Amino acid sequence: MDVGNHAYSLGRYLESKGQPVLMSGYLGSIGFGYPAAMGAWAAAPDRPIVAVTGDGGFGQYATELTTAVKYGIAIKHVLLNNNALGKISKEQLAEDYPAWHTSLHNPDWAGYAQLCGATGCRVTSRDQLDEAMSALFASDGPALLCVEQDAELL
Repeated sequence: MDVGNHAYSLGRYLESKGQPVLMSGYLGSIGFGYPAAMGAWAAAPDRPIVAVTGDGGFGQYATELTTAVKYGIAIKHVLLNNNALGKISKEQLAEDYPAWHTSLHNPDWAGYAQLCGATGCRVTSRDQLDEAMSALFASDGPALLCVEQDAELL
């Protein structure tokens, strides 16, 4: 898992019940999530591996998806896309600094995954999420589920 707003939520709400969670420990290492998932797969290729990243972190290492496709690394990736460096924006606003240069211009991440040879799907509303998560885990090989979010609501 990358750092970001989603990491705070995971730390607050997830009860892992023995499932290991690999994260950078809030050390500011944006982009850690997907490469770490690849390392987790290399250590335990028979275990299911799920990466949870934000769009800012994944954008730094998005081409690693082609490596996953090439080697059949079946990472299931939940990409939380708010088109912003959300954690940085929140920190700037908390200190009464103007949030600047934190919006992102992203590709269609689901389409990108498909161009790389992976499964790619996208949800834009909560009522689509259950079906999309089922499709993500039913897919063979690497797969990416892009969950569109509103940066203002996080």
